[in-house]
Amino acid sequence: MKGKRCFIAFFCLVFCFLFSASGLSKERGCITSLKVTPDVLYQGGIAKIEFRVQRGCLLKRVSFSGKSVPFKARDDGSYMVLVGAGLKERPGKKRVRFYLLSKGEHLSLTRYIVLKAKKYKAEYLKVKKKMVSFPPKILKRVLEDQRAVREACSRIRPVIYWKEGFIWPVKSKILSPFGLRRFFNGKPRSPHSGVDLRARENTPIKSPNDAKVVLVRDCYLSGNTVVLDHGGGLYSLYAHLSKVNVRQGQMVRKGQVIGLSGSTGRVTGPHLHWGVSLLGQRVDPVALMRLLGKKG
Repeated sequence: MKGKRCFIAFFCLVFCFLFSASGLSKERGCITSLKVTPDVLYQGGIAKIEFRVQRGCLLKRVSFSGKSVPFKARDDGSYMVLVGAGLKERPGKKRVRFYLLSKGEHLSLTRYIVLKAKKYKAEYLKVKKKMVSFPPKILKRVLEDQRAVREACSRIRPVIYWKEGFIWPVKSKILSPFGLRRFFNGKPRSPHSGVDLRARENTPIKSPNDAKVVLVRDCYLSGNTVVLDHGGGLYSLYAHLSKVNVRQGQMVRKGQVIGLSGSTGRVTGPHLHWGVSLLGQRVDPVALMRLLGKKG
């Protein structure tokens, strides 16, 4: 009796192994190639996942860390997905999952991207007390501005407007890098959520790619601010503009002038603050340009 139970248990184990192996081979067969660039993702960084799907398999959706992310179909039949990690994202293995349909059977394939911590520069400044704290009325406006910008950048639309070959909104020197940790009178402030680019007053600021204008707002801190939706959860933000040339809801093309640089808001001089948001997380614009910027 004991020997019979052992035989049954062994048979079930072998059957389950063969069943799992068969399912795994089907899943792997649906994805014929897969490449992640860069192969290691850092906090505040962006990565692109390029892959092909076998004929007869239908790609249904892709998820990253449990969140569905839009995929871009290319003319050559391949696909691309953009993923990113915010500054506060916990390092470790991040799961990328592909959901497919093959001969009426639903399949899923899992891959992992390694996310590593990155240490950004720190800047210690001594400033007047009014630069550190706000009176209640001003604080209310600041919080409303931040909420409006956050909401504008948080929607993940399946439509993708952008094409490969992003351009800089203005070609100039970076004055302040992404992720810079500022300490005012010894107290930590939020890390710099974009890059500050040198731009004289009234310098034309261009859209880095095709997009839809989703926010035009006069903010207390960032002044005249424009947010562009490039589709697929990718947004870009432009602050301190002296003039805005676009309106909310308008479609813009790559290279189109969306406004002029300035010093509106709370700044010490004219420049452009350029921010990039991917899947609701602020990421480094320089990382975007290294990955998808126009070559040459």
